[in-house]
Amino acid sequence: MTAKTHKRIYSFRLPIWSSILIMLVFLLVGCTTLKLGSHWKDREISIDGENKDWLGAMYYFEDDNISAGVLNDESFLYICMIAEEPRLTAQIMGQGLTFWFDPDGGKEKAFGVRFPLGMQDRAGEDIPMGPREEEPDQEKIRELFENSLTELEILGPRKDEKKRLQVKDLKGIEVAIDPSGGLLVYELKVPLLHSKDHPYAIGAKPGDVVGIGIEVAKMDLSAIRKKMGGRGPGGMGMPGGRGGGMGGGPGGRGMPGGRMPQLPKELKIWVAVQLASESGSVSESLL
Repeated sequence: MTAKTHKRIYSFRLPIWSSILIMLVFLLVGCTTLKLGSHWKDREISIDGENKDWLGAMYYFEDDNISAGVLNDESFLYICMIAEEPRLTAQIMGQGLTFWFDPDGGKEKAFGVRFPLGMQDRAGEDIPMGPREEEPDQEKIRELFENSLTELEILGPRKDEKKRLQVKDLKGIEVAIDPSGGLLVYELKVPLLHSKDHPYAIGAKPGDVVGIGIEVAKMDLSAIRKKMGGRGPGGMGMPGGRGGGMGGGPGGRGMPGGRMPQLPKELKIWVAVQLASESGSVSESLL
């Protein structure tokens, strides 16, 4: 895995902030370990599934075709992730996405937030088919998609421990995702320290090194076919007018030679994040 160290440019309807400094620093250690330096939060971050608040704070993971940014203040960690590949968008919305946190800076899955849970998580719900019985009913798929965003899971601290909660009832944690408009934009706000108001937290403080993992399971085509009554997964577009990239109908229709498109592999990324310790600071150890 590699990370380009130049800024990824996005188009925003906002003036260029000439005072914005480089927020993040990536260093490749060996072949697999990445270190990332967080900057103190110097702007308002609205957790709304839009990337307009992250100008100048995003870096690009070339091998995984995603961008990510991290900010923190004395109480919260803020994360933005952007996926540009339609097939990865379909994978995230279908299989779910988990952010893992290790307060000791390693790769221990001590605390996790799984959101979205994934459309395949809707146990017992078959994928609704349209009148042609060959392609999913897009309107009902949209409804299934929206229902899949009402809950999340808190994972840990014990192995296999999970709590399913309504997103609207969360204390301290805020999350939003928007897979439309040509990009999947994911935002997450997580408390650093546990308290009465913040029962679910990372267990770290400003200045600490925190391990952060991003995990998306490989798409399970057999499960999709089962929910579609044995039919192929053709025509499954993502709600919001964006194609999900699954491609083709039965027999791989739409691909040269009748081949099905190559599906994304399981996504697993771990980075060691050096939290900023005070306003305007970035850890000098990563500069």
